[in-house]
Amino acid sequence: MKTAQTCSLLLLSNPDKSRAIPCEVCNLPLLEPQDYVRRAVYEHANTTPVLVNNQQYYALLAALAQQLWQDSGAQTRLFIQVRMPSIDLALPASLLDARVTMGTHLWNEALFWAGQVQTPVLWISADRIRRDLWDDGDNVISLACWNTGSIPAIAERVLPALTRFTPRIVASELAP
Repeated sequence: MKTAQTCSLLLLSNPDKSRAIPCEVCNLPLLEPQDYVRRAVYEHANTTPVLVNNQQYYALLAALAQQLWQDSGAQTRLFIQVRMPSIDLALPASLLDARVTMGTHLWNEALFWAGQVQTPVLWISADRIRRDLWDDGDNVISLACWNTGSIPAIAERVLPALTRFTPRIVASELAP
């Protein structure tokens, strides 16, 4: 099995904190007692700030994809692990590229392709970025890459796309 180069980054700030951004909320109908019970399932005491809305989240991933293709090569395959997508939101074109696979639990898929091809393969876990108050995330984005040869460390390659979020390298378990 090939060894992965890994890193995890904690996003600390909202680059648009001084701008008004349209809110993306969903109202749950609270008409009957069971509606309140259903809503209570989503409540938690997470104090992690919400840094991005759904549109900003996908723009962040698109910028990250562009940065990785620029630094790792146009043949780089990206496996971007995300949570439930937003409804009624068009994805940026770079995330619809044939070199991108988006979904859940993509670690094994990335490992498979890393063993099948000689070109760079990158796994990005973006499913912990908090997008609304119901999210349980901690704003950590984790990355692993294979077949990168003498290309700079993964953290050096992704930091330009994330500088607006004031990322900090953190220790984190990378795993499926």
